[in-house]
Formats: sequence, C-alpha cells, structure tokens
Amino acid sequence: MRLDFRLLVIDDQPDGIADAIEMLRMSLEDKGFRLQVEIAEDISVKGIDAYCRAEGRNIDLAIVDYKLGEESIDGALAAQTVRSRLKYTDIIFYSTSQKKELAKRMAESHVEGVFLASRGNDFDEVLWGVAETIIGKAVDLNHMRGIAIAEVAEMDLLMEEILAGAYSSGNDAFVAKGRDRLASLIQNEKENVAKLEKRLKNAKPGDIVLDNAIFGSTYKWQAVCKLAEMVLGKANELCLVFAAYDTDVIARRNMLAHARAVLDDGMTASLQAIRPGRMDEEIDEAWMVDFRSQLTRQRNALNAIAAAVAKRAR
Repeated sequence: MRLDFRLLVIDDQPDGIADAIEMLRMSLEDKGFRLQVEIAEDISVKGIDAYCRAEGRNIDLAIVDYKLGEESIDGALAAQTVRSRLKYTDIIFYSTSQKKELAKRMAESHVEGVFLASRGNDFDEVLWGVAETIIGKAVDLNHMRGIAIAEVAEMDLLMEEILAGAYSSGNDAFVAKGRDRLASLIQNEKENVAKLEKRLKNAKPGDIVLDNAIFGSTYKWQAVCKLAEMVLGKANELCLVFAAYDTDVIARRNMLAHARAVLDDGMTASLQAIRPGRMDEEIDEAWMVDFRSQLTRQRNALNAIAAAVAKRAR
C-alpha cells in the first residue's frame, strides 16, 4: 500500500455500514493515510472476479456481507471468489447472523484467512483492528521512507507535466513565463557555479553533494508556484499552501533520504538524520504521521493547481 488505503466493499446495502467506514476514514486520516472506498457495482461471481483481476493488486482490505440479496450469490461465494483471485488480501466476512454460522459457511466454501464480524455489534472494532494491522506493516519506518519518497517523486512528475504543458501551450503569457524561468535558470546556474567553486576551496566534496539546492526539486517547485500565482492569484489559498512545499515536503524528503535506522535499548526502531547540523533530529512514528498528513495536504493542493493551469493552457 501507499498513502491510500483501498477498501473493497461487497454489500448490496453499503449505506448500512457508512458510519463504520467514516470512522475508519477518520482513524486513517489521524495516522496520515487516505481512505479510498471501492463499492462493487456488480456483485455477481463474474463481476467480482473481473474486478479482482483488474484492480486486485490495489486492494488492501475486502469486506463482504453474507446476505447480498441476490439469488445467484451469497457472501460466502463472493468471499470465495475474492480469495481465489486475491490469495493474500485480508477479508472481513460480516452479517447480522451469528459468528458460528459465518464460520461454518467459510469452512463449507473453503475460504481461509477471513475475519468474522457481526453487523451492528463488533463490526466497527474488527474493521479498524484489521486495517490498523495492515497499516502497521506498512509503517515500518524504513518501508515508510520508501513510500513517502515515492509519493514525492510522483508529485515531482506532476509538476513536470504542469510545466511542460503550460510552456508548450498556445498561451503566450505561459510561454513568455517559461522563457523567463529558463533565463533565470541560466543565471542561477552561473551563480551556483561561482558559489560551488568558492565553497570547494574550503569544503570537502562530501559536504557539497549534500546541498540539495544545487540539484533537486526546488526549481520545479518555484516554477509551479509562479504559474499558480498567474492563474489563481498570489493570495489564493492553494498558492499559500503550496508555498510551503519546500519546507513541508522537499526538506523532509531530503532528511529521510539521509537518515539511518537506529534501535533504542528496547529495540524500538527510529530514524536519525545524519546530515550535517541535524545529527540529533529523530524521525519517529509521530514525525512520520505528521509528514504523511503534509504529503496529503500538498498533493491535494498540487492536483488542484494542475487542473487550474491545464484549463488556462487550453
């Protein structure tokens, strides 16, 4: 999984568990994750099988109601269909029926690795418990470092698409702004070379390569900021949010990329920044929760900026 937790719902009356799903959404958001709910529109065996073949790799948890209101299929057969395609995906099988009956139907259908829950009784608890276990595996700090950096890389690509589309469009103002940014880039590179030559006289090469201002995402961020301000206005809320991208995302991404895993005496893992000047900064689970929340906030702003710029570039 990435920052999106994808939940597949197989239920002919999903509104009946809407409150439980909303509670799950809020709990996931508290940990910096986003909930994506996929409600199966076709609950026939053929429909479920087709969906699992097409989207199964993206599903983190499937929840299946026992009584689906269809003559040709019940929840046990639906769960069996899911398990045949998604062998290692967790499934919750739930109903107003007794858990003893649910367990019997799972055994009769030869479906293993299924959690049982009673609708209206312990369903909320089981749903969050299973989800928490799944994300617990994902938030291993070294694993989470890769997830977070991958999310930033995707936003990097989106910024490239914004800039390429705007600067290559028929909008004269965008094209002119692109030429300005390229001229600025040339000037910045000249200044960087001069600074680099000066620094090399008194610094070790290892210190220089840690300077992300020379190579990195900063210039793309600055250019997208300028486009967003052109389209939306400098005081626009999206522009104000994205103005903090360098501190909220780039700086934190760089810290993660230059940190090592350490264990305390109780064998609890954390990451410690190893860049000069940040030797004592610890990256623990609370830090990661906050970072995931900032990633979601910046991603939402960037998506909205992308749409606004694309619309103006037409």
